[in-house]
This record gives sequence, structure tokens and C-alpha cells, in this order.
Amino acid sequence: MKKSFNKIAPIVSILAIGMLSISILEPVLPLYLTHVGFSSKATGVMISFLWLGMIIGESSWGWIADKIGIRVPMIWGTLVSGIILLGFLLAKGTYIVFIAILCLGLFRSAVFGPARGFVGKHAPAFRKAAFMGIITVVIGGSKSLGALSSGLLASSLGYSWVIYITIGIYILGGLITIIILRDLKYNTPKLLPVNKHFFTKNSKSYRCMFSLCAVTSCELFGLGLFTTFLPLFITQVADLSVTFVGVIFTVRGIITMIFGVPMGTLADRKGKKLLMIIALAASAVSMIGISLANNLLCLLVSVAIFEIGLVTYSPAALALLSDSVPSEHQGSAMGIYGGICENTGIMAGAFSGGFVWNIFGPRVTFWMGSLVCIIGIIMCSFLDIEKMERANKLTN
Repeated sequence: MKKSFNKIAPIVSILAIGMLSISILEPVLPLYLTHVGFSSKATGVMISFLWLGMIIGESSWGWIADKIGIRVPMIWGTLVSGIILLGFLLAKGTYIVFIAILCLGLFRSAVFGPARGFVGKHAPAFRKAAFMGIITVVIGGSKSLGALSSGLLASSLGYSWVIYITIGIYILGGLITIIILRDLKYNTPKLLPVNKHFFTKNSKSYRCMFSLCAVTSCELFGLGLFTTFLPLFITQVADLSVTFVGVIFTVRGIITMIFGVPMGTLADRKGKKLLMIIALAASAVSMIGISLANNLLCLLVSVAIFEIGLVTYSPAALALLSDSVPSEHQGSAMGIYGGICENTGIMAGAFSGGFVWNIFGPRVTFWMGSLVCIIGIIMCSFLDIEKMERANKLTN
């Protein structure tokens, strides 16, 4: 186990740097765009372009890592992202800004699929969920630190300096990546002997993956509602000050750091499918709790339940995905999972939530999230875990 941890530690460290950069930039990017003169509509379209780049990039970089090794994607996700962000800051003209935003989404997503795939490939077979929990903790901690730093930097130095500091972190991360991943074992993947039944049986692994993808989209649908509409619910419905938005989101990060690894370990011991169903049920209950909340305590309890559900689901689902695809395709599978399954669920929640909020009101919006999680529970109960794992074993 110690040997496996030593292998993944450099990759997880680079992932933390990339996630920290994203988390510092993300809260102020819409504010910066409106500050420099873009309308709210144009800002929304640009953020959509950023997410489009993330979906395309995250779905592709894992495949690239499987072909040429993890070193190049990690450099593009850090150093090149910093250069692109500098180009965005210096860009003149709307079209150039749009292109820069799209490229930023494409390149900054390069760290996610390859990092998850590398961890899935090198984690011990019976501790995969625990190791995926490490990724969850790292991402949660980086998000909390980045969001907190972003607000402090923006209020004291201004939006432009937040972007300059983000560029510096990206470039520093790129230089660190070049140094610590100079070993050839990170540069080219180990070539495996060709199995004559590989293509037929490997396609079965990917078909199984798409059923997991549907369940994941249901869980992440709630996250799309949560991140987009909870701040509005807190300030407009619960009638609390904007300060409490930061408090509640900080609580999320703390819960992620506390429960990430323990929940992964529990999934290894008690079963991934069981933990995924429990997570979906917790998310459904939390959405109902948010819809009924009218004070800070109720919101805090509901948010805590939601985050515990999310941090329970993620390591179990990632470990199950890793078990269901061959080791030489871990990066590709993780990239597709993150780019399509997770991001599509988040975007669907944010998109549909806007219509429901305007037509039926805030509370019904979160009831919808609960309903989607219940649908996810039903689909998850029909997942054939043994078939998914057996499809992978047949390819090896």
C-alpha cells in the first residue's frame, strides 16, 4: 500500500495545484468579465464556453494519457493553462476572449482524467475506493482554500491581481510537473500484449460504464442545482446575508476533507453499490431539507447531509468504474466519466433548474433535485456490479 501511495503522490500533488488554480479563478471570473464591460448575457455565454471546453477536454485528455503517458497532459493542464490565461487577460476583442475562454476550458481539464486514471491503475485492488477518496479530499481541500483566497485577494487587490496570481500558480505548477515527472515511467505507458478478444470484450466494459454514467448524472444533477441556486435560495428565500453563502460553502469543503477517505474505505469494505445507493438517498433527503429550510441551522444540516452524500458517492463510483475497465484504458474511462457523466449532470441541473425556478418557484426546484436522485436510486439498484467487474477481467 505504501508503494502505491508513493507512486500516486506526485500526481495527486499536481492535481491539487491545478484544482487550487481553478478554485481561485472561478468565483471572480464572472465578476471580472462584467467589470471589464461584458453584459450579463455575454458573461453567461462565455462561462458556457468554458464548460464546453471542460467537457471536450476532460473526455479527451484521459485517452491521450493512455496513449503517450501522463506527463504531457499534466504539463498542458498547468503550464500551458497559465499561458492561455495570460493570453485571456491581455486579449483585445470579444472573439479573441471567447477563443481564450474555450482553450482555457480545454487545457485546464487535462489534469483530471489522467490523474484519476493513474490512481485507478496503481491503487491496490481492494483499496481503490479509499485511494479515490484521497482524490476527493485533495479536490475538496483545494476548492476550500482557493475559494477563500479568491475572496480575500479580490477585496484587497482587485480582480486582475487574482488572475495574475492564478497565472503564477499555474506556471509554478507546470515547472514542478516538469521536474517531478521527468522519470520515463510517467512519459510512456507500458505496452501490454494484444488480446485477440480485446476489442469485443472491451466494448462490453464500456457498455457497462454507461449505465454507471446515467446514475452519476442523477447524483451530479443535484450538484448543478446546489452550486447554481443555493446562493439565491440563501439570500432571497431564507433571507440571510451573503456572508452566510461563504460560511455554508466552507462547511462543504470541511466535510469533504473529513469524510473523503473514510467513506472510500467503507465502500471497499461494505460494497460500492450499497454506498452509492446510500449516497443518492442522502442527496434526495438533503434536497427536501433545503426546500423546507427557513433558517441557517436547517440549511447547514441539509448542506452537511448533501455533502456527505456526494463525498460518499464519488469514491465508490470512481472505484467501480476503475474495476470495470482494463488498466490500459483507465485514463480514457476516467476522462469520459468526468467530462460526460459528471459535467453533463451538473449542466443539466443548472439549465433545467433555471426554468423550474422561474415557473414554479425556488422550493419546487429543489424538490425536482430530490426526484432525480430517487430515479438514480432506482437505476443504481439495477446495476449489475458482478457483470461490470467480470467484463474487465475477461479483457485481461
